[in-house]
Formats: sequence, structure tokens, C-alpha cells
Amino acid sequence: MDILAIVIFLLLSLTGLLVIPAGIPGTFIVVAASGFTGLMTGWELVRPSLLLIFLGLAIFGEVGDYLFSIASGKKYGASKYSLVGSFIGAVAGSILGLPLPVIGNLLGAFLGAFVGAFITEFILGSDTLQATRSGMGVLFGKIFGSIVKVAIGMGMIVKVMINFL
Repeated sequence: MDILAIVIFLLLSLTGLLVIPAGIPGTFIVVAASGFTGLMTGWELVRPSLLLIFLGLAIFGEVGDYLFSIASGKKYGASKYSLVGSFIGAVAGSILGLPLPVIGNLLGAFLGAFVGAFITEFILGSDTLQATRSGMGVLFGKIFGSIVKVAIGMGMIVKVMINFL
């Protein structure tokens, strides 16, 4: 039963890590996979206290990602609307990148975040230079936030695997 639980955990957790750059809260998928693993193993591999710690880390990662994008975007003059545009662009880019497995999603999500912020700023009346700066600011925040969330998710996966061994 433990082997099956770990296989399911790894499949779900790796999926969670892959969707993070698209703006989907993948760390919560890792938390859910951890909870499922805990249930399947009678809470031996993942104790409820560890699950609560993972939940706190996932919340921290999501809040941090949001704050990184806002801070970086604001530093480069992005409006709050361009943050929404970057989210929509990241999701759309990730979907459009599906034909090229893994790397297409990543490139699509990051390029989509930039394009979404750029187009939003341009529609709102910013000149091309300012729209580009806003797009770059949001992109930098998204990249940094995604790196932090992937690191958090990987840490959760490593902890469960150590418990398994």
C-alpha cells in the first residue's frame, strides 16, 4: 500500500510543480497529494502535523508569489490591471504551449505573463516603452515567485520521500 501511495503522491506532486508557472497554485496540489498519502498509509508517511506545516508553506508561497509580482510590477510602473492581464496571459500561454511538453508550458506561461501585462498597459494608454517596462516587471516577479513556489513544493516532496525511506 505504501508503494502505491508514493506512486500516486509523486504523480500528483509532479503535476503540481508543472502547473506553478501557469499561475495555478500547484503547491496546494502537493499538499493534497500529501494528505491523500497520509490517508492511504494510516498517517504514517505524512502525519497531520506535517500536513498542516505543508499547508502553511503553500499559503506562504502563494502570498509571496502574489506580493513578488505586485512589488516587481509596481517597481516598473505596472498598473493593477496589468497584473490581471499577466495572469490571464500566463494561463493562456501555458495552454498554447501544451503541444511542446513541459518546456512549452513554461515558456508559454512566462511569455504570456509578459504579453498580458504589455497589452493591458498598452490598451490603458501607456506608450510602448512603459508597456514593455510593466511587462518586464511583472515577468520578473512571476519568475521569482514561481521559483520560490517550486522550491517549496520540491521541499515538501523530498520530506515525504525521506519519510518513505
